[in-house]
Amino acid sequence: MKRTVLLITATLLTAPAFAEDLCAVNLQKLDDMMTTTPTIGEPLKQQVDEHRKAAEDARAAGDLEACASHAEKALQAMRRPGEGNETGTGTSGTSQ
Repeated sequence: MKRTVLLITATLLTAPAFAEDLCAVNLQKLDDMMTTTPTIGEPLKQQVDEHRKAAEDARAAGDLEACASHAEKALQAMRRPGEGNETGTGTSGTSQ
């Protein structure tokens, strides 16, 4: 019984630390991508900036899950345009 209580306690104590780490790591990855990406179109840049601001606001408010989520959305938006361009085939699905 004591082992179960200790396991549950350890799990509950590590969850916030994991969320904080994920938030920080995602924000750092976003900084790195913004630095290494030469040019970003205005609609994409605005979308990424909005997600980044929402992530930082959530982090300041202590909502680490929302911070990690918004930072991940910004990272996905940054990755999305390059996926189709790397292969040269595009992603529109029209091959005619």
